[in-house]
Amino acid sequence: MRVDVHPVYILDLDGTILKINSFPYWVMFLARAPFPRMGWRHRARISGTVLFLLGGRKLGLLDHEHFKWRLQQLWQRETGGNDTVAQRFAERIIAHVRPEMGPVLTMVATGRIDAIMATAAPADYAQRLGKALGFKHIIATPGTRSRGQPSNVGEQKRRAVLNFLQLQGWHRRPRVVFTDHRDDLPLIGICRRVYWFGSEEDGRDIARAAYCESIRFGLKPSKSASSFAAT
Repeated sequence: MRVDVHPVYILDLDGTILKINSFPYWVMFLARAPFPRMGWRHRARISGTVLFLLGGRKLGLLDHEHFKWRLQQLWQRETGGNDTVAQRFAERIIAHVRPEMGPVLTMVATGRIDAIMATAAPADYAQRLGKALGFKHIIATPGTRSRGQPSNVGEQKRRAVLNFLQLQGWHRRPRVVFTDHRDDLPLIGICRRVYWFGSEEDGRDIARAAYCESIRFGLKPSKSASSFAAT
């Protein structure tokens, strides 16, 4: 069987495509209860709930996973699936895209490369943000997940990506991953190359451990779309 030699590109969101972690921004956005046509009393209750949960998280009464799940449940209930608020949030966060990611995102948006945005961020906003960035394929932490179901992180992300590649018929193609976090080690381990945006120390550790065939530290701002596509 002929194997397609063109890579599939898998890009993390927070700290990789973005210079920031979008989750704290989403928490504060939700705390302001920016829901259209909603009375001030209802908005005040939403703000109070978010701040109460945030306080519990700061005091160690809630772990990150349960905190995220509770906020996703609140978002789903209050938005009712309306994408308008997520679009407003995406428009704010897109300003934090790394400038050097411009050529890559242009190729994603124009279909010059096959790419997946795979992130632990809540799908509640990550789906809309990914589309705004030009991605057709987005794997994120489902907003409708049941309590205790893991986020799209670590081994869960690796499985989700592999399942998606199988469904697309891309499972025999080489894989290139863009990430900044050790949580992605399971995903790194199944990729030919990694573009690393995390600390140099962590990057050197990954390179020494040979989790992938090669590692490159970020992208040069001047790197052209044509030269990237040839890698």
